[in-house]
Amino acid sequence: MQQLKEIERIDNPVKRRAFFIGLLTEEIIRRGGEPPIVVGGEALEIYTQGSYTTGDIDIKAPKGILEEVLREWDFTKKGRIWFNKALDIYIDWLGESLDEGKEAEERVNTVLINDKLEIKVISIEDLIIDRLNAVKWWRDEDSLVWAKVLVQVKKAVGEDVDREYLMKRAEKEQVKDLLEGLFK
Repeated sequence: MQQLKEIERIDNPVKRRAFFIGLLTEEIIRRGGEPPIVVGGEALEIYTQGSYTTGDIDIKAPKGILEEVLREWDFTKKGRIWFNKALDIYIDWLGESLDEGKEAEERVNTVLINDKLEIKVISIEDLIIDRLNAVKWWRDEDSLVWAKVLVQVKKAVGEDVDREYLMKRAEKEQVKDLLEGLFK
């Protein structure tokens, strides 16, 4: 696929991964699958336009179609990670759908990569809860900073975070104390 060769010429790793996800999304849809949803560190990297950096792309996608495409695109699988050294792309498949349920899937955002390509990204609110979970359960203190940054990202685009939804998710995930501290 000629477009994959274009990825090798993109120096900026954030843009390279975003363009790749756009191509992957297009191909999965062409084959009849649901578009993948970017989650985790890659979602944070996209929302912060590269201020946060990650090494892999965490996605939710239909397993069979995803694996078929990645094999055809010369990716190799080790454990749960798929990688293509030439493209410097690493994919971490985290299941077929969002663990947070239907409401989270309805909140997914579409990000335009160019005039043809788009990608689906978990909502900022769900990503905030993800970061608060990282603080509480994995002792990743930096994630608290990134949760605050995500609130500011929402403000920067002229929107407020959905506090009602956040509170409901925070109670369920047992991170209400951290969420309340975020807004003090």
